[in-house]
This record gives sequence, C-alpha cells and structure tokens, in this order.
Amino acid sequence: RMKAMREALAAEVKKLSNEIDVGFITQQRGMFSYTGLSKAQVVQMRDTDGVYLVESGRMCVAGLTENNVAAVAKSLVAARGA
Repeated sequence: RMKAMREALAAEVKKLSNEIDVGFITQQRGMFSYTGLSKAQVVQMRDTDGVYLVESGRMCVAGLTENNVAAVAKSLVAARGA
C-alpha cells in the first residue's frame, strides 16, 4: 500500500509540474518521506490546504489515500512554487 500511495503521489505531482523531481517520493521506503520542504512551506500547506506535515518537512505516507492524494500533490506543488 505504501508503494502504491508513493507512486500515486508522484504521478499527481508530475501531472501538475515537470519541475519537481519526485525521486524523494519514489526512492524512499516506509511510512514516512522527507520532502525537503522548509518550515515556511510546511506552514503554508497547513494554513492554505489543511495538509499536515511535521515542521522538518517529513510526510506521513500512511496518511495518503486515493481520496486525498491529488489534493496533497496540489498543495505540495503550490508550496514548492513550481
């Protein structure tokens, strides 16, 4: 399931932006992923879209579902400014 959610998130990010390298999503394993987002970017995702990551930019991949993966991808792309 974690692999499927990582692949789904990577595909959604690629749909929205060719400028973001999705290797951080697809190459990592397990329930968490380090996104490389800054604290300010994480706060933006929280405040604007209600997407919660820890301030270090770590994302809980286990929290992704087929129903929210597109919204998370959109928020991530917006936060990265790509």
